[in-house]
Amino acid sequence: MLAQLQLKYGFANLARYEAAMVTVRELFESQGITLIAGTVTQVGPLYEAFNLWEIEDQGHLERALRAMTFGDPRALEAMGELDATVEHEQTRFLGSLAFAESPTTA
Repeated sequence: MLAQLQLKYGFANLARYEAAMVTVRELFESQGITLIAGTVTQVGPLYEAFNLWEIEDQGHLERALRAMTFGDPRALEAMGELDATVEHEQTRFLGSLAFAESPTTA
């Protein structure tokens, strides 16, 4: 799953987003969703972030969100920070292509 986020302009917003994502990553990983890469543009649109997550299937995210306990004050704080720092998000569910598979050695 690829999440593309446009953060609100400003270095302080980027720092707030990064801090919140530490908690989000912990929550997701507690449900078996693994962060493969978290990036921000260096050249191009400013404050555009991409998070690549490994999931089991398209329903995995929905199952994980239902299972998470958002009563945890840290989780609520992280969600509030994301609300404050993210302008919009697009999520894509991706599939692997054959050429991207790791070659096996004999």
